[in-house]
Amino acid sequence: IGRSNFKPPPQVDSSVVRLVTKNPRPGIKFEEWDAMLRVCFGRKNRTLRAGWLGGRKVLEWVEGCWRGWCALNDIPVDEGEGMDVEQPSGQGKGREVNEDEWDGIMDVDDLGDDNNPNPQEEVDDDNDEELPDLFKQAREASMINGTSGKRKKKGKVFELVREKVRKVLENDTGLADRRARTLDQNDFLRLLLAFNKEGIHFG
Repeated sequence: IGRSNFKPPPQVDSSVVRLVTKNPRPGIKFEEWDAMLRVCFGRKNRTLRAGWLGGRKVLEWVEGCWRGWCALNDIPVDEGEGMDVEQPSGQGKGREVNEDEWDGIMDVDDLGDDNNPNPQEEVDDDNDEELPDLFKQAREASMINGTSGKRKKKGKVFELVREKVRKVLENDTGLADRRARTLDQNDFLRLLLAFNKEGIHFG
């Protein structure tokens, strides 16, 4: 719809969008679907790899989700100082994870438009204005419960969950280098199913 159809005319053109309910409705929980999409679109210019693996807060939240699922299904969680996981760069299995390699590995990402040859620089993962609300709520809850403050050391479970997320994005769905705005509903359904198969349920 052209701007000339309005009085006074706005500075932009407009469009009419028709929303059609998907029928039959996908057999998913809305709360889980909503939580996953909040992460995907939390920083709209980041790839899914950067959005899920580029910051500690997201991975700690996913770790909490996985621990909750394990508790509900009576699955013991093996705590530890560290573990051997397959490296995303293919540098060999069984090599002990160097946390410095992972910490911030996705912070500098091609954040601009797909056609922008000059990506932005690093995104501050501690910037509350850019964090989805669910992480702000989790932080407030931890402050109330007295569990925040000291930076937790990454342990075996954290590394296991990080590897699960990497596997979902790179191996299972192939969506790691895509941006949320370029995906359709079926892509997000595939992503949620892949997370669920790894025992990761959001909410």
